[in-house]
Amino acid sequence: MMEKQEKMQIKDILKNLRLDAKVSQKQLADALGIGQATVCQWEKGTSKPTCDAIIALSGYYNVSADFILGIDDEDMGMSKMEEACLGLFSGLPDNQQELIVRLMRNLHGLL
Repeated sequence: MMEKQEKMQIKDILKNLRLDAKVSQKQLADALGIGQATVCQWEKGTSKPTCDAIIALSGYYNVSADFILGIDDEDMGMSKMEEACLGLFSGLPDNQQELIVRLMRNLHGLL
């Protein structure tokens, strides 16, 4: 029987995202309009980002707030494919989203 892997903490997720993006704490702080000390505190785990900060971080890194909060796709009932599709879809302009929805409805009708 496999044990459930311990969930990553927000501080580790934030640090990994920043390092993967190859930006410094100062660069991230400047992009978000906050102080470098705030980013440092998040990554040390001495404070946590506010809801507004999580939204800003999501946009900056192009990941979901759920990802930043360490919520598994399994927790949300979404597969990796569904998560990827949703991420791509949400980045499209409204007119393209409408075209995709129509295409999906037409394809669904063919099944």
